[in-house]
Amino acid sequence: MRRRNFIGCLAGAAIVKPPIPNAERSQPASSPRPVGPTSERFDVGSGRQLFLDESWFAEKTNIKLSLHSPVPREPVLECDRPWEKRCMHYSCVLQEEERYRMWYHVYDGDPFQKAHVWTCYAESRDGIHWEKPNLGLVSWRGSTENNILLPNASIKGKNASIIRDLNAPAAERYKMVFRRDGVYGYISADGLRWTGVETNPFLTEGPFDSHNTLLWDQQSQRYVVYLRAVDPAVAGPFFRGRRAIRRSESVDFRRWSQPKLVVTADNQDPTDIHFYTNAAVKYFRADNAYLMFPMILHQDRKHPRSLSSNAGTSEVQFASSRNGLKWNRPFRQAFISPGLDERNWVDRNPIMGQGIVQTGPNEISMYYSELYYSDETRIRRCTLRTDGFVSVGAPNVGWGEFTTHPLVFSGRELELNYSTGGGGSVLVELQTPSGEAIQSFALNDCYEIFGDTTAGFVRWKQQDLGMLAGKPVRLRVKLRDAQLYAFRFAV
Repeated sequence: MRRRNFIGCLAGAAIVKPPIPNAERSQPASSPRPVGPTSERFDVGSGRQLFLDESWFAEKTNIKLSLHSPVPREPVLECDRPWEKRCMHYSCVLQEEERYRMWYHVYDGDPFQKAHVWTCYAESRDGIHWEKPNLGLVSWRGSTENNILLPNASIKGKNASIIRDLNAPAAERYKMVFRRDGVYGYISADGLRWTGVETNPFLTEGPFDSHNTLLWDQQSQRYVVYLRAVDPAVAGPFFRGRRAIRRSESVDFRRWSQPKLVVTADNQDPTDIHFYTNAAVKYFRADNAYLMFPMILHQDRKHPRSLSSNAGTSEVQFASSRNGLKWNRPFRQAFISPGLDERNWVDRNPIMGQGIVQTGPNEISMYYSELYYSDETRIRRCTLRTDGFVSVGAPNVGWGEFTTHPLVFSGRELELNYSTGGGGSVLVELQTPSGEAIQSFALNDCYEIFGDTTAGFVRWKQQDLGMLAGKPVRLRVKLRDAQLYAFRFAV
C-alpha cells in the first residue's frame, strides 16, 4: 500500500419473561455453526466491556455495529467577560466528588491581530450550569478580579490539558501539560496554582500546535500524552506532510519517550484530510476503552458562505483503542458535524474538548466548541446514553446473532446495557470454547430480555455464574430489534 493504515447509577430494571419453548425459538436460516477453539482469549475480569469494534466477534450473522452521535444540548460557556472575545475552545473537563471543573482557552481580541490568549477556569455542581469564579491570580488591565488562570509572570504558554492524579502525593495531585516552544509539565495541589517540573521542556521536537492531551493509563501505569505529528508518507501542505497524531509516555511525568506516530490518514480517507486535534481520553467506566475524538480538517474544501478567509471544513470523528497504541476507526462518518448553523462551516468547527463526565444515571456529557470565527464563539454540552458510543444491533425482521471469542471472567452475574423495541428481544447462551452450550446456560434456559436499561441482568434457570468464573467461555447472543452497548460480569 502506498498510504499508511492506522498504526499501531442504575437505569430501569430489566424486563424478563420465562424461557421461551423450543417451538417459539425460531432459528435464523443462516445461524452460525459452533466455532472451534481459537488462540484469542480475552480476560475481562469483572470490568465493563464496550462494543467499539468487531474484535469481540468469532462469528456473526445479520448484525451491525452502529456509531451513535451525541445530542447537542445547551451552550454552557459564552464570551461574557471583557477578557473573553474570540475563539473559546480547547476545553478540558474533570468530574470530582461534588463538582465539575473546566479549563478552557480564549482570546481577548482577534487572534490574528496578536491578542492575548488566556487559560480560564469554570466550575459547576451538575455539569450543566457553570460559573466563572474570580480567582485573583492574574492581572488583566490592572485587576485580578477574573477567572484567568494562565499565563502568569512565571508560566508562559497555552492549550492546557489537565488530569487529577489520585495516586500522586498531595502536592502533585493535579498534572498539566502546556505548550510553548516545546511541551512543558506542571504539578499542582489544587489545579489552580502550578509549579514546573525540573525537566521542562520535556519534549522539544515539534510541531506541538493545537491541543496536546494528557492522560493516566492505568493498564501500563504510565502517563501518556497525545501530540500533533507530521506524517511525511504522503506529501501535503503541513511541513511537507499531513497533520497526524503522536504518542509519548512516562513513568514519572519527568522523563518521556520519543513520540511515535499512532494515528494518521489511510487509503480509505479523502486525500485532503488532516488530524487536527485528538481529544484522547480513557473512558472512566471501562479500563480498556481508549477513546479519541479528533477534529478532522478537510483542507481543500471551502463553504460558499464561510466566515473564514482560510480554506477548509471540519468535523469531529471517532476512534478507539484497547491499548492506546493501535487505534481503530471503523466509522468514517462525522461523530459531530458542523450542523445547520452556517457559521460553523469553517476550518476549526467543531472542536471536541477533552473529558467525559457523568451527568445522570443514564447520561454522559462531553463539551465542544463552536462558532470559532464568530463573536458568539462558545462551548456547548452534548450528551450520549451511558456507554452509548457504539452498539451491536439486529433488525426487527428475523434474528441477528454473534458468538464471542473465548473469554475468562470473574463475577456471579452478567450485566447488559441494552435497548430493544417493543417487540424486540435479547437472548444469551454461555458456551464452551469449542462452541457447545453449557448446561443450564443454553438459549432455551435464558429468560427473554426486553426493554431499555443501562444495567440489566441476564437470567437463566441456573442463576449463579460463579461456578464458571476463571474458566474460558464464549458468549452467544441472539438479538431482534435490539441494540447492545456494553456488558460486564458483576461481582
